[in-house]
Amino acid sequence: MYSACVQEFAQWRDVARPLLSANIAPEEMEWRTGRYFEPLASDSSAVPAAKPMRLSRQLIDLLDTISCYRHDGRWDLMYRLAWRSLRQPHLLEDAADPDVHRATQMASAVDREVHKMHAFVRFREMTDEQGESKYFAWFEPTHETLRRAVPFFCKRFPNMEWMIATPDGTALWQNGELQFVATPDKSTLPKADAHEGLWRTYYRSICNVSRINPPAMRREMPQRYWRNLPESVEIQTLLRDGQASFDQRQREAMDMELAKARAMQRALADLPDYSGGPAACRRCDIWRHATQAVLGEGSTSAAIMLVGEQPGDEEDLRGRPFVGPAGRLLDDALKTAGLERGELYITNAVKHFKWQPRGKRRLHKRPDASEVAACNHWLDAELSQVKPRIIVALGASALRAVAGLTDSIESARQLQIPHASGAQIVCTYHPSAILRADPANAGQLRTHLIDDLRRARELAD
Repeated sequence: MYSACVQEFAQWRDVARPLLSANIAPEEMEWRTGRYFEPLASDSSAVPAAKPMRLSRQLIDLLDTISCYRHDGRWDLMYRLAWRSLRQPHLLEDAADPDVHRATQMASAVDREVHKMHAFVRFREMTDEQGESKYFAWFEPTHETLRRAVPFFCKRFPNMEWMIATPDGTALWQNGELQFVATPDKSTLPKADAHEGLWRTYYRSICNVSRINPPAMRREMPQRYWRNLPESVEIQTLLRDGQASFDQRQREAMDMELAKARAMQRALADLPDYSGGPAACRRCDIWRHATQAVLGEGSTSAAIMLVGEQPGDEEDLRGRPFVGPAGRLLDDALKTAGLERGELYITNAVKHFKWQPRGKRRLHKRPDASEVAACNHWLDAELSQVKPRIIVALGASALRAVAGLTDSIESARQLQIPHASGAQIVCTYHPSAILRADPANAGQLRTHLIDDLRRARELAD
């Protein structure tokens, strides 16, 4: 009889059902694998008859899969999952749960072994007493995957009579019916057939040694499978040739990378000199439609630097940061927070105004990540000159520029963010976001801005 995990899973299920009905906790249980399962609970005769239980199809499929995992601890884990699922219907949705995580790993290992069995089973032809051809394959899976893998072969070779033998049992396909039988003595089974040489020739002809990646090949086809593969005689030769080809490709790739590096050095040498400052900067295309570059202003020894996103329409025309409606709101918030604008340094992550036309108006258009990165050179220069202890990032673009983060402002406000210079970064809402906000929320956002400015002042003190 085929006595692998098919019968063991059925035995486990028959024993586990009344125990689950009796509400026997996993801590009271110990499962032993052998001819039968033995729960080490109180008197097993006292376990009542099974009551109807509802286990999800997902859980049943998972238990069925991990019952094939070759480890005695699987039975304890299966019972624990079933017991907990009756009390936590959504347990399997918690991928971080240790039991669910372990079960998922075990199920993945079983599925991988099934895939390997599909890929590496090789049939050899046998002739019976009547001279009819039958086919045999020997496979040694890591886990007890025979019953899960054979449906593939039943569909693939329905008109053949074949046998797949494993140390756990044998699948026999005859006359369109599948049976599981005991594994015959391996010494009586064929180790080669008349077509072995043909198969090896075919394998050599289709294998492109110049495309072999030896480490990847060994990872996808571990050597433990080789002893049952007829082409294994050719693998070492192909690997040796493939390794030489692989090494050659690696050298060519390194030469190509070196050529790219040299080309990059030449391109950098050809870049124009931007020593004229942001006003002469051409690192991105925003300058083409802006009136002028808007530089930072304030005390160059300020303890606090405020960094906005980019100049607005009025800033672009007047050449000063935060002098439009958003600037007036910021001035009011600074005063409420106990800060003097003249004691601060105020600038923007991007120095030119990016806009799109809307009738006769120029509407603000958010700079993209590449444009923010292009302007980082000038912002870094300001940070090096001022050396602030506190950097206040006004809005998401400023946060990306000074910290490289893409968090929402709401979540970033709660973080303690250090700058590479040693300064502390305080993140808050941009005044223009408050102006654009729904009136019902604008007041709360303004309160948050004032609170964050007040926190920046306290940190600087």
